[in-house]
Amino acid sequence: MKKQFLVIGLGRFGISVARTLTEDGHTVVGIDQSENRIQRVSEEITDVIKCDATDSDILDSIGIPDFEAVIVCIGEKYIQNSTLVTLILKEKGAKKIIAKAGTKTQGRVLSKVGADIIVFPEKDMGERVAKSLTSSNVLDFLEVSPEVSIVEMTTPNVMVGKTLVELNLRNKYGVTIISIKNNENEIKTPPDINYHFKKDDILTLIGGNKKLKKLKFTDN
Repeated sequence: MKKQFLVIGLGRFGISVARTLTEDGHTVVGIDQSENRIQRVSEEITDVIKCDATDSDILDSIGIPDFEAVIVCIGEKYIQNSTLVTLILKEKGAKKIIAKAGTKTQGRVLSKVGADIIVFPEKDMGERVAKSLTSSNVLDFLEVSPEVSIVEMTTPNVMVGKTLVELNLRNKYGVTIISIKNNENEIKTPPDINYHFKKDDILTLIGGNKKLKKLKFTDN
């Protein structure tokens, strides 16, 4: 399902998030004060706006409540701006605010003014955040290599009531189930090929990123 996201701050982290969301087929609007950054991503994402995100009137005109989430990626050196933007977004009715922080102290401040999720950037974190945003049934995501990942997810509707034999996941999707955890926190590893999947099961799978994406979005 196509969603709409707003990314404020198009530095390395912000661009990573914006690109990944765009590659996954979503609409992305990016905001930054730097003309160079705007030009660098203008052909890669849906829309870019050169402006000061601390201007309440500008944010008002964009329609903040229309976005699935707003990702505040302003540099850690400008924590005052990041805090002010987060506060304004909360006042404007943002559904979900994800804010980048450099320290735990900054994270606490951003949480107090309205950020729902605090991200402390690390290698490839932008892509990980983007993937978690767009996959409602994905609980966790670990990139083993640029091509292969391990994903923890709730059971897709297409799998409920069926067995591994019936689903033939390895041949159909190119993924392998490592374990199944049921609602009583019992973990089955390796899983029984005749086990019937239940809606509230939590699955851990490994496979190629493109194959996993196909399975994750089967229900959308």
